[in-house]
Amino acid sequence: MARDLGPRVQRSDRLGGLLALVLCVSLRGAWGADPERPLEFERDVWPIVATHCTGCHGGDKPKGGLDLRTVASMFRGGDSGPALEKSDPESSLLLERITNGEMPPGKQRKLSPHEISVVRAWVRAGAFALRPDTIPPPVSPVRDDDRRFWSFRPLARPRIPAVTRFASVRTPIDAFLLAKLERQGLGFSPEADPATLARRAYLDLLGLPPSPEELDAFLSDRGPDAFERLLDRLLASPHFGERWGRHWLDVAGYTDTVGFDTDATNIILSEGKWRYRDYVIAAFNRDKPYDRFLTEQLAGDELYDWRRAPQSTPEIREALIATGYLRTARDLTHEDVGVIPQNFFTIMHDTLESVGTGVLGLTVNCARCHDHKYDPIPQEDYYRLMAILTPAYNPRAWLPVIPTETNKNDRGLPDVSPAEQAEIVRANAEIDRQRDELRGRLARLRQPVENRLFEAKLAPLPAVIRADVKTALETPAERRTEVQKYLASKFATTLTVKPAEVSAALGKADKAAVAELEGKIAATEARRRKWGKIQALYDIGTPPATHLLIRGSEETPGPEVPPGFLRVLCRSEGDALATVGPTIEGTSGRRTALAHWLTNPESPASSLAARVMVNRVWEHLFGRGIVATPENFGAQGLPPSHPELLEWLSSEFVASGWRIKPLIKLLMTSTAYRQASRRGAAVGSPGMADPDSLDPGNELLWRMRLRRLESESVRDAILAVSGDLNRAAGGPPIPIHAQADGMVVVAKDRLARPADQWRRSVYLIARRAYNLSLLTVFDQPMVATNCLRRDASAVPLQSLVMLNDAFLAEQAEHFANRVERHAASSPTARILAAFRLALARRPNAKEEAMCQELLRKQAALGRSAGMSREVAAHKALVQLCHALLNTSEFLYVE
Repeated sequence: MARDLGPRVQRSDRLGGLLALVLCVSLRGAWGADPERPLEFERDVWPIVATHCTGCHGGDKPKGGLDLRTVASMFRGGDSGPALEKSDPESSLLLERITNGEMPPGKQRKLSPHEISVVRAWVRAGAFALRPDTIPPPVSPVRDDDRRFWSFRPLARPRIPAVTRFASVRTPIDAFLLAKLERQGLGFSPEADPATLARRAYLDLLGLPPSPEELDAFLSDRGPDAFERLLDRLLASPHFGERWGRHWLDVAGYTDTVGFDTDATNIILSEGKWRYRDYVIAAFNRDKPYDRFLTEQLAGDELYDWRRAPQSTPEIREALIATGYLRTARDLTHEDVGVIPQNFFTIMHDTLESVGTGVLGLTVNCARCHDHKYDPIPQEDYYRLMAILTPAYNPRAWLPVIPTETNKNDRGLPDVSPAEQAEIVRANAEIDRQRDELRGRLARLRQPVENRLFEAKLAPLPAVIRADVKTALETPAERRTEVQKYLASKFATTLTVKPAEVSAALGKADKAAVAELEGKIAATEARRRKWGKIQALYDIGTPPATHLLIRGSEETPGPEVPPGFLRVLCRSEGDALATVGPTIEGTSGRRTALAHWLTNPESPASSLAARVMVNRVWEHLFGRGIVATPENFGAQGLPPSHPELLEWLSSEFVASGWRIKPLIKLLMTSTAYRQASRRGAAVGSPGMADPDSLDPGNELLWRMRLRRLESESVRDAILAVSGDLNRAAGGPPIPIHAQADGMVVVAKDRLARPADQWRRSVYLIARRAYNLSLLTVFDQPMVATNCLRRDASAVPLQSLVMLNDAFLAEQAEHFANRVERHAASSPTARILAAFRLALARRPNAKEEAMCQELLRKQAALGRSAGMSREVAAHKALVQLCHALLNTSEFLYVE
């Protein structure tokens, strides 16, 4: 039967060719074929089948016994019968399954209508193939159709739409939003009052509420551009980088710890890792262009010849520190048993996931084990990206994250150049020589006195053992006989001369000489220099081969793959291979090529990177991204709510030099940002429909979204209101520790300075889990790889902590003390001061009456408990201050 199949297929093919010539003209519009040529399996259909079908229906054991790699095997069919029917092409099982969406199965990417029309036309025409029994050569798994998906296209610059309510348009952003609102009969809500708007800006840009003095300065500015001037001041504040740098540290998955970090009491740090945190904060404060920011983090070590530089300049150090971005994956090579290939590859996989979701907004890690099921990312492309990392994360020459033994190197770099390091070693050796000489002089000065005191202690011993005891004590411990060990253990404590005894027995002149020598020794030691560490990424040894890992396992390597990029974000197959230019000795240049691919305006990848970053900025200011899935701009992510607005903003971002501060100011000066957030604010506006009924989810942004403060800002705002906030910046992280009751608090007994307990939360030790309990209850993320979107829950535990936590009680006390220092003693003055400090506004009449009643009742309770009038009044004020810190208004950006 198999022998007869070939001729039948060939006759069918010849007939199909004639039919195709008749049909091709009418089908040209459907599938764009050349009217002079019939549809061919190899040219027209094989790319579709290879992309969607042969992953299951190919190879040695095709599913259901159906092999779709040749036309002959399609006619032969599988367990369910032939895939193609010669006598009735329209009833072919292949057509039926792809048309009804049954194949490919599940949530795998289905054939497009265009692809289905091509297959149908080919089947109708007789399923023509040049070589029916031959498997065609492989085809590119990424097609031009894939590149036309909205997020994979090069950036466009849409026209700004015309709107009816043009008086509401302050920036082009407003026009794009209004265009959709007006189609629903809607418009913007009224503007928030100035005090609310100022508090919103302070919390969004600094993560801190305005002080009464800062608020008064803004409210007294009557100029039409007062808000713009306020934004300029806030963007120039050093606290801006602390707030917005924290956002990026989430994206990078930054923590100070290494290893599993699953033991609350065991905190393992790598020296100098915090320098990357400070780099990020400084980069945002200086408004480092985003393309440069990415380049330094991906390839800072390839920008300068730091290995041979005579000095480690600030620029070199900064570039090396920036590569700490690629050192944030959970590294288990902090102990001998962890230095194994499985961990090496896990770190690279996690790093690729972090870069993929954080920079490109794509779940590239889905292609670790197989071609991506939903996005056009072949498994080979995933390992092309890995090949860019392997020269640095070299599995053949692995360096652990911290030394597993004292004589082994780790991945950290000195923060000085090799030449400077050699000079420091030479200078310290000379200092050691001078110190040892001084110590010798000191020992020679004290030795006679020490000998005299020893002989005096030895004298009372019986003469028969005196010499033996002396010999035993003078013999090194490892060379003592059993008898000498016994004598030493028996008499060492009583006969040893202590340094204090020698000092007391010195004569006046000798004491002066000793003091002089000790001073010189201390001065000599003070001249010693040392260097710190940078947790950088850099190439190690000869770049190893990178293999596609079958099923994602390093134990089953497949074919070797070259370094390259995602083909769907390249204009051609050639562009998808990494082109490495002239490199500095010791570097492969691969990560520089990656950075160029991500930031070159000619690359579609840079368009996607710009969209992802713009969307992230929008999300931090408006509560939800234009793309509500910031980690996934692919087929499984949500489409943009305002696609033209995202394109316009992204193109503006790139055209403006990739600078983030101007983008933020553009968004915050819009009418959309200045809207009131309270429901009902827009109801009753002239000519406007009821937005609550038309758009209850506020998808069209007809009012500003109400947003809960993030965990760090909750704690920082409490400290700012109480007056305790320590605004010192940078440096090693502030220690924390887990108490026996499970609470994680600042480790006050290990602080360099007592006031460090009140530094901003970004400077606390950042852990994958077991962060400060106050932060944890307000949704501090648990970091597996990175965090692309913070949760904002409202649960009873938050209220319980805010009411009962010792830190909150302490801060309420300090808040009350601050109110008493700056307000008159009358209850009215204190209530006004407390409201202005906590909520940046005055209380209304009802609120003031309620607060007066609270102070009166609490003071009466205190007096009944035996307190003096002053103490009772103070305790009542503490209760009021604590209550204000517990209000929803304090915890939310209105």
